[in-house]
Order: sequence, then structure tokens, then C-alpha cells
Amino acid sequence: MAYGFLRTLFTLLLGLIPLLARGADAPAPRWLELHLGTIGAASADILKSSLNEIDREKMDGLLIVLDTPGGSLEATRTMVQDIMAAKVPVVVWVGPDGAHAGSAGTFITLAAHVAAMAPGTNIGAAHPIDISGRDIDDQSDLRSKIENDTVAFIESIAVARGRNREMAASFVSNSLSVTANEALENKVIDVIASDVTTLMKTIDGREVRIGESKRTLQTSNAELHAFKKNFRHQLLEILSNPNLFYLLFIVGLAGLAFEITHPGTIAPGVIGAISLLLALIASSMLPVNFGAMLLILASVIFMVAEIFLPSFGVLGLGGLIGFITGSILLIDDKAEPAMRISRWLIFPAALFLVAFFLALAWLILRNMRSKPQSGVETLIGAEVEAVEYFVDSHGRVRIFGEYWNATEVNHQTVQPGDRLVVEVIDGLNLKVRLLQSPRKD
Repeated sequence: MAYGFLRTLFTLLLGLIPLLARGADAPAPRWLELHLGTIGAASADILKSSLNEIDREKMDGLLIVLDTPGGSLEATRTMVQDIMAAKVPVVVWVGPDGAHAGSAGTFITLAAHVAAMAPGTNIGAAHPIDISGRDIDDQSDLRSKIENDTVAFIESIAVARGRNREMAASFVSNSLSVTANEALENKVIDVIASDVTTLMKTIDGREVRIGESKRTLQTSNAELHAFKKNFRHQLLEILSNPNLFYLLFIVGLAGLAFEITHPGTIAPGVIGAISLLLALIASSMLPVNFGAMLLILASVIFMVAEIFLPSFGVLGLGGLIGFITGSILLIDDKAEPAMRISRWLIFPAALFLVAFFLALAWLILRNMRSKPQSGVETLIGAEVEAVEYFVDSHGRVRIFGEYWNATEVNHQTVQPGDRLVVEVIDGLNLKVRLLQSPRKD
């Protein structure tokens, strides 16, 4: 009997060897790691590209490392839709320590299949505010519409992911912000992890719903591959900065204004045109008020007109007021604070523009008063030499190797070699005045 038992055990061990070998040879799950900051159109494009890469490379999931003050609500809606429709698990980790998922980041965190935070982080403060950074007036119908729509949006995310609906709504309606521990206690997030390695080990074996099916996460030995942003992504991230967009717009207008008033300088016109085109590209990724852009353009035109028209400062002052007003209204008032133009940039930009147009006016006046450097106008005041006797004050003179018909304005006798000065150009005839006759021996 003992022999039969040993033989059975040996047979079982032989059968397990291939299974163990296959288990040892099984490739580790591969996850894509994506880092996100301020949320904008570039972030939405990057997220979509990362999901496409996961599908193309047959990866097993997406880990988003999030640290954001907020961003565009429109881009946030697009990103939430992409996360909710993802064919692979999406894990969002708010980290490292000290990071936060403010405003738009709250929606993205709640939309994840697994929401995690690092100790010392916080989430929330998603209340809609106006362009000045203050709460929209409590009596405003606009406030009610925006708030109700945003509350419904975040509640729908919480319900879909089985998270705390009441606290999610409070993030918007009461600007609530909570710590990682509070978020975990109130079932806003699923996990607290100090780093990515700990996170992946902690969520191993967790069951998540992908579409209509459930999937068990296998992440303890997962390989994390960093998402590499291409040049297009990097350029979009740079251009989606509202302050850079504003500077490009102002530099573009100033460069074109200089080229128009000083034709042929070329460089300011080229720089201005490129800056303006880049600003227009950036405007497609930002909540830009195009009426405010037109107001700024009109203001610059008024400042240029002030140089040439005697408006006694009316055009210039109107242009300055319009410029500041347009700058303040340039970004839609429903935008997140992170998507707005800094007040510390608007007023220095206005001072720069005033100084620029004062310098431009000085250059124009100096050019108007200076002696011409080319063309027939350069002949005025030039000395010429008579090449023949003048008859009835008419004769010919030589200047710069050329012969011109001339008339002596004082009707003095002019002999060959006499020196004369040009006073007036009358078509192809010079009106000259005798300076001196050649010395007679």
C-alpha cells in the first residue's frame, strides 16, 4: 500500500511540473503609467493617446499619477467619458505626498475604476467660481445653472463607481476639500498608498467592473511603462498655458503694428505673424472669449491711430481702457482658476503696450523730421555744379554723375563751374540758388 501511495504522489508531482513551468514562464502584466498636471485640452488628447497605446500594445491597464489644481471643465468631461468607456482598468493615484486633486482633478479621480491617494494629499474644492476667483453671486441664475449641472455631473460619476454620492456633491456645492484619510473613511476613494509600488501590491486581486463584465486585477508584479509624450503633446501642453497664450497674442499684435508703421523691417512682422498664429492655435484649447479678442485688437488699432490722428489722447486712452477690459474678459468666466490669465500679467502687459506705442510714436516722428536717405528728395539741399552758361536763368547742372535741367531762382548769372544748391524739385527740373562762382585769375 505504501508503494502505491508513493507512486500516486510521484505521478501527481510529474503532472504539476508542466503547470508550474507554464506559470513561471507567464509574462508579467504590463501597465502604462501617465502623469497629469493642470487639466486642459492637451490633457484630454494625451489621455486618449495613452488609451490608444494600451489597446495597440495589448497592455493590461492604465495608472494615472495625478497632481492638479484643476483645469478646463470641458476637457474634464471628455476625459471622464474616456475613462468610463475604457476597455482596461484605470487606476488614479493622487500623489506623491503633498499633491492634490483640486477641482477638475476630483472628477477624474472619482471616475477611476480604483481611486487612490497618498498620505498628506487632499481632494475636492470643485465649486464653480467667476472670473475674479470669487463665488458667483448667490442670487444669480447663472450660478444655479452652473452649480446644478456640475453637481449632477459629479453625482453621476459617484453613482456609476459606487462612491459616496453626498460627499461628491458637497465637493461642488460646498467647496468641500478632504484629506486622504477622510476620503477613504467616507468611501470617496478605495485605497491609501504611500507610493506606486505599494499601490500596485495593495490593489492586487481587487475586482472591478469593465463595461458589463468583472475583472480581477493582477498588479502585484506588474511592469509599469511610462507614457512618452511626443513633440505634439509637449507643444499642446505649452500652448494650453493661458498666460503664454496671452503673451503670444500681445506680441503678435505689437509685431504687426510695428511692421505696418515701418514697412520693410521684416523681422517684427515675421515674429508678430508667427506669435499671432500660435495664439490662435492656443485659443482652440482654451475657453477664450472671442469678443474680448476683438476688443483687444480694436484697442491696438486705436493706439496706432493715436499716433497719426490729432485726437488729443482720446483714441489712446480709449485703447488702453479697452485693452485692459478685453484682457480681463479674455478667458471665459466659467473657467477654472488654473485656466485663467494672471492679474499680475495683465497690468504689466498694459504698461508694456503703452511704452511700446510711445516708442513707436517717437520713431515715426523722428523719421518724419529726418532728412530723406533715398529717392529724389535727397537732392534737396545738395550742392550741384553748373556745366554750362545759364540763359534766362535756365541751364544744366551735374550731381552724382547725372545731368539735370535747372533754374536759378534769383536770376543771377551762372557760368560753368559755379556752385549752386538745390532748393526745390519740380518734376525733372531743379530750382537752384547760386552759392559762388569759380575764382577768376
